[in-house]
Amino acid sequence: MKKAKILSLAAVALLAVAPVATTVTSLSTVQVAQAAELTPDQLMKPYYDSYDGDDRVIKLNKKTPFLSAYNGQTVASLKRKGISDVTSDYGHVSKLDSLSVYKAFDNGRPDFGKKIKKGQKLNQNENYVAALRFELNSLKPYGDDEGAYTYFSQICDNFDEDLTSELAYAGGNGPDNVFPITLLVPVHVNPAPAKTYASIKARRNHKVRTYTSSGKFSRHYVYGKRTYRVNSKKKIKHRGTCYKLYGKNQWIPKKYVSIR
Repeated sequence: MKKAKILSLAAVALLAVAPVATTVTSLSTVQVAQAAELTPDQLMKPYYDSYDGDDRVIKLNKKTPFLSAYNGQTVASLKRKGISDVTSDYGHVSKLDSLSVYKAFDNGRPDFGKKIKKGQKLNQNENYVAALRFELNSLKPYGDDEGAYTYFSQICDNFDEDLTSELAYAGGNGPDNVFPITLLVPVHVNPAPAKTYASIKARRNHKVRTYTSSGKFSRHYVYGKRTYRVNSKKKIKHRGTCYKLYGKNQWIPKKYVSIR
């Protein structure tokens, strides 16, 4: 009995210091990261980590860490979305200058050799990463001289190359002190929104104003007794519940809509 007790205590001690492995997983079963599961920070990390100099590294941050698209949406349509939630640790980021979408490898990294054409449709079963390009300015001097900064960008005409590190020097606000900077962002491709048909409750061919998502007049109209496709609804300040015209930033007040 005494020997059995000692053996039992020894087993407990080994379990306390050794990792417990109940199964062995082969490499073929390891799950790779999908592009949609990554964040801009994770996509940009290898670039930031590759720099080992003394200059300050300019990093971009996006409040919403992905782009939303729907199945069948074109890259050209995705480009029309305004992106204003990107900030920088140094300098000032202008509005979006250009955008490209690439297929991604199984590890979630963009394949710059597989750029999606602007008229090509996105597929929810595919992995995509977008390269967002901005102009950076208003860098402030630091140290004994002007101070150099390092940033990452695609310096090519066709945007089919990997990001490279570039130098920027603080100075004035002229064209020589504006720098192209790139941020990689995953693209979430969701199922296409359902299309519902709506008839406009007004006199035949009577103009009914439509509004933007912020409640401003869109400068476009729908017409009485005609039928339109709508795909979502929400409450808009000063306009009440509105229905969105499919594929457009035009919202129709509920009082004019009869859903079919």
